[in-house]
Formats: sequence, structure tokens, C-alpha cells
Amino acid sequence: MIGEIKELASDVSKKASKIDAENEMDFDLLNLAFKKKLMGVNADEEYGGLGKGYVELCILAEELGKASGGFAHSVVVHHMAVDALRMFGNEEQKENFLKRLTTKEVGTLAITEPKGGSDVAALELKAEKKGDNFILNGRKTLITNAVFGGIFITLAKTENGITAFIVEKGGLEINKLEPSGVRGSGLASIGFKDVEVPKENILGKEGKGMKVALATLAPNRIPFAAMGLGFAERCLELAVKYAKTREAFGRKIIEFQGLQFMLADVTAEIEAAKRLIYYSAEVADNEDATVLGAKCKLFIAKVAKKAADVAVEVYGGHGILRNSPVDRAYRDAKILDIAEGTSEIMKFVIARQL
Repeated sequence: MIGEIKELASDVSKKASKIDAENEMDFDLLNLAFKKKLMGVNADEEYGGLGKGYVELCILAEELGKASGGFAHSVVVHHMAVDALRMFGNEEQKENFLKRLTTKEVGTLAITEPKGGSDVAALELKAEKKGDNFILNGRKTLITNAVFGGIFITLAKTENGITAFIVEKGGLEINKLEPSGVRGSGLASIGFKDVEVPKENILGKEGKGMKVALATLAPNRIPFAAMGLGFAERCLELAVKYAKTREAFGRKIIEFQGLQFMLADVTAEIEAAKRLIYYSAEVADNEDATVLGAKCKLFIAKVAKKAADVAVEVYGGHGILRNSPVDRAYRDAKILDIAEGTSEIMKFVIARQL
């Protein structure tokens, strides 16, 4: 599996600049990921997955994070949809939707709305019962994979409370967005206008959508953090390589103590983040890791942003040129503060258990 991941990451890295510049996913790469069974790492083998856990998912996210932020984020979010179906889907839903997610269709979570993301309980998307169907009306926004995804794990309000639905793309109004970072990940707003969803597509139980959302997001913040680890490692690699070749004042800039100290700090913090992330992934494979996931996400957001900042500093003027490797990483790193729960929410999650 490790070899397959590294091969995929190598192919992704060759197209990363193009994906970022055009804000377009490379579907040949996605198809390659499906072919290598890397779009269902944590799904059971009987449904087309590899039957692995969060440790292996972190390895995938980390390696892809080194190659392309947009592609990595797409794959990480896709696995959140996979995980939601793995944990809460019934047999019929797994046979249909989970198998499609592991073999041919990209999935996503549709939670965030125009009026808020972190305050999930305040969502306004309505799901009204009509016979054996629910009729969905409202909007979602900032949804990764929405441009090219086919299966949306969607939270909506029924008369019995927030409910998770498995929604297929047909009938959805998709409006592509232009993010500054993690470009190519299919970020979009979604319009629901009288979208019919059969009652059989309720994921879990009606009124228990918050349970689905929280149980899915909590452990998957660890692979998300592993993606950020990949960002940071790539920044360090680029900075060191550049510092060993760039000359100023008659010597390589790596020889200047001030720069050495900057790189040393980043190196130590990356090592600490890596150990926290993989320890947390091991725990998540066996028990609840909600707080550990929050710690991983909070910490790697700081580390990756610092690594990107240092890399740009080392590159100097070349670091702020559009589409330079470190410019891309600098823009990508900020997503770690925002997506899948803001850093402030992570602090709240951590503080609750003190």
C-alpha cells in the first residue's frame, strides 16, 4: 500500500502547479486513485475498500499533502463521506453508496451554510416529509468536492430535528467558488430547490444528524492534520534545498545562524506534530479520539503556517511569486485553521475536558 501511495503522490506532484493555477481537478489522477483502491482506505473490503484504519489514511493524506493541497484535501474529505457511511450506513446503503464511493464516485459532506459553519445546530436547510420522500430546500456553501462529487452526506432539518441524508447530485445547483488555497478541490455552493430524497436515504436515524456529523468529523480531523503535516514537510524540504544552493555575502545562506535557527524550530515542531498525529491515529482505530483530533488539528495549523512562512522567508522575493511551490503552500496552509472546525472550536473541544 505504501508503494501505491508514493506512486500516486509522485504523479500528483507533477500536475500540482496546473491544478492550482487552473483551480481544476485532474480526473486522470482521481481515476488512478480509484484504480489503486486509495479512495476507500478505511472501507471494508467487501464494499471495495482496503479495510485499513486511520493510521493508513494518515499516511495517504500526508504523502498527498506534500504533493498538492487541492488534491489532498479532496481525497481527505471524500474519506469523510466514506467514513460516515461505514459507521452509520445500513447494509443496503453500503451496498449501493459505499461501493460507489470506493470504486468510482467522489463523495463529500454538505454541512456549512451561508450563515455559518461552526454553528451546525443553526443550519436552515429544510427537509419536509412528502409521502415516502423528503423535499429539501435551502443552500450549502464552501463544500469541498461539490463541483465533481456524486454523493453528498447532507445535514438538513426535519420536523424531528437535524437529520443526515445521502443526496445524489442530480437536481442540485452547483456554483463553483474561487478559493485562494487548496485549489482544484471542487469547492462550491449548492442550491437545493425541491430536491427529492427518499426516506431510505436517511443516514442513521431521523433527528440524529448531529451524531452522524460529530462522529464523522472528530476522528477525521486526524487525517486532515496529516495532510497539513505534508504541507509543512514539503515547505521544510524546499526551504532547506533552496538555502543550500542560494548564495549571499559570499556563502550559502544555510550557513547563516539566523536562518539555521528558523529551520531548526520548524524541524522540531514538525517532528512533534508527526508523533502526535500518528499516536492519535492509533488511538482512533480503537477508541474515541475526539480531543486528540482537536489537538492534532490545532497544533498542525500553527506548525504548517509557520513552516510556510519560513519557506517564503528563505526564498525571499522568489517566494511571493504566484505559483511558486512555497507560494502555493503558504496559501494552502490557512485552510488548516478553518475547515473541519476552526482553531477556536478546537480550543473549545480541548478545554471542555480539562
